[in-house]
Amino acid sequence: MRPTEQVVFTDKKENIVDEEHLLRHLQEARRIYKEMEVGQKEAVVEVNPQYPDLPIFIWLNTDDHLGSKLTDYDAFLKDYNIARETPNFLALSNGDEVDHFMSTFGPKTGVYETPLSPEQQSRLVRSLFKKLDDQDKMLAFSFGNHNQWLRGAGYKFENTWLRDFKCPVLNCGGLLKVRHGTQEYKIALTHRFWGHSKLNPTNMAKRFMEHAYPSADILFLGHYHQAEFLYFKRDTEIEYKYAVVGGGYKRDDEWPAEMGISHAFGHVGSFVLKLSPHKRDIEVLKSVEDAGNYIQTLIELQKAKIE
Repeated sequence: MRPTEQVVFTDKKENIVDEEHLLRHLQEARRIYKEMEVGQKEAVVEVNPQYPDLPIFIWLNTDDHLGSKLTDYDAFLKDYNIARETPNFLALSNGDEVDHFMSTFGPKTGVYETPLSPEQQSRLVRSLFKKLDDQDKMLAFSFGNHNQWLRGAGYKFENTWLRDFKCPVLNCGGLLKVRHGTQEYKIALTHRFWGHSKLNPTNMAKRFMEHAYPSADILFLGHYHQAEFLYFKRDTEIEYKYAVVGGGYKRDDEWPAEMGISHAFGHVGSFVLKLSPHKRDIEVLKSVEDAGNYIQTLIELQKAKIE
């Protein structure tokens, strides 16, 4: 019978779990993360338009999908140029400015619908909207699921391409307080929210108000390429709320029809928000072109009074 064998490990490495050290390391990592993040949840902007006694008009931009062959670039550029060149015109962007199809979530037909890489799309979007930002016309950005696909490559869209914009980035949606003249208007925006209804697209805007920002005056969402706006009020409220779901510019996208959302494919164009400076007055206009004509008429009337 063999004797019991014993093995002695004289240089076995000791592994140490130093809880205090590890937690200090994690706390420092969190501090650095929070310092470097671009996004925020709420923001205040005071506008100073060329004609301060006239209303401001806000291009409620969403779902541009720049980079896709299915996007109507003539329609987008027409609205973009009106917003850029017209006095008292501002912009608020609610996500999916880029198409950004990537294979992170499996094969996507959209990969074959763009002649530009995600990086090239991002640089195009940055160049276009930075011009508006430099003119003090950008109020804020929100987020989009197509923007977020960049995370599969280890980057955040806002931290990479929007980090030096002057305007705030509500990277998970949030509340924007717009001060114009003596008035303050609260705009709650997010790219999408639960409660979407094919029959009633603004239902998710109402849910967003009820569960996230009950004090908001205007709710602005996108994502489904199904344009609709509604003004409403609850029994206990004095003032109306305004729910806006934007359409976008991806005219030939078959996704809405395939999902049973709309057989018109994408609803092309953007709504515009009109906010007055010296009295509580909110209006939603159905097109950027209509809003451009509206403000030009107001400017001409003001000039005529002065003369």
